[in-house]
Amino acid sequence: MAFILKKLNKLPVLVKGALPGEDGKSVNFEFTLNCKRLTQGDIDAVMKDKKGEVKGFVQKVAEGWDGMLDADGNAVPFASEKLDELLDNPGLPLLIMHTYLEQVSATAKN
Repeated sequence: MAFILKKLNKLPVLVKGALPGEDGKSVNFEFTLNCKRLTQGDIDAVMKDKKGEVKGFVQKVAEGWDGMLDADGNAVPFASEKLDELLDNPGLPLLIMHTYLEQVSATAKN
């Protein structure tokens, strides 16, 4: 199959993981973070930025989400303050960044 040379702008990032609940047991989660698709040059610049932070990377690329619910099971609309609340969970910004970088990258196919 031929490669179609076309600029892609969006990237849905499927984030899966677990956080410890209030009882100490793992609580699994899964949601899709709708992101801007960075170019390789953009990613290289982020990786070279010694002052950059993981949370800032996620805030830069995130544009929306699917599968984000409140405690009552209602959909939570995307907003920057809600994103900040999400990113206050220890380890979650790093998980999102790693998942983004994994899912935006080309892979070998046999």
